[in-house]
Amino acid sequence: MSDLPPIPWESPINKSRSLKMKRAGMVIDLRRCIGCHACSVACKTENEVPLGHFRNRVRYLEQPDVETLSFLPLLCMHCQDAPCLKACPTQAPTRLSDGRVVINQDKCCGMKACISACPYGAIYIDDTSGRADKCDLCTHRTSLDLKPACVASCPTQTLRYGDLGDPEDPVAKYAKEHNAKPFKEDADTHPSILYIQQEKWMEKAAATGVQLSSEDNEIIYEQNGRSS
Repeated sequence: MSDLPPIPWESPINKSRSLKMKRAGMVIDLRRCIGCHACSVACKTENEVPLGHFRNRVRYLEQPDVETLSFLPLLCMHCQDAPCLKACPTQAPTRLSDGRVVINQDKCCGMKACISACPYGAIYIDDTSGRADKCDLCTHRTSLDLKPACVASCPTQTLRYGDLGDPEDPVAKYAKEHNAKPFKEDADTHPSILYIQQEKWMEKAAATGVQLSSEDNEIIYEQNGRSS
């Protein structure tokens, strides 16, 4: 894990320029992904994610009727209409000023209502703390004008972090130019993680865990004990 400091809930750092983005988000260009898992490894290291859990995971998907693999990075979608916010009885999931959704550990009671509500399988219970956790787009890094760990580690620029609410932001322009769309758009959660060249069949094929290879079906870490 890096030596960057955590962000207290009432810290002035929450008011920094980096958290005044209109809509913090990410564009994932599936044409570039090579399935190297650099993003998953960087995320686990940076955030000290417990063994068997993942904030960011990559799926190897066999394309229908073609002997070719597609690679699909998955993480919290930081939905504008986030089901986890509505489901939690203690209001532990919280929306920051730049739109990203984080979990206030002080409020979490580990009831798992947020896990059941999330259509993306993005939330897990930390076995040590007994509290929910997930991707927060590396708030501790972006508040210091650094990229999220997954973005910084990607060797192919598959992952691009920026302000999707600013039409002049390079990432917002990239999303528009390449017709980036939400994953599971039918869930109607209005995610802030958008995909380029994602197809409907991927939604059914993708599980919630991390798969090490397309052949090693027995070597899959299933997050929250769920699969799809």
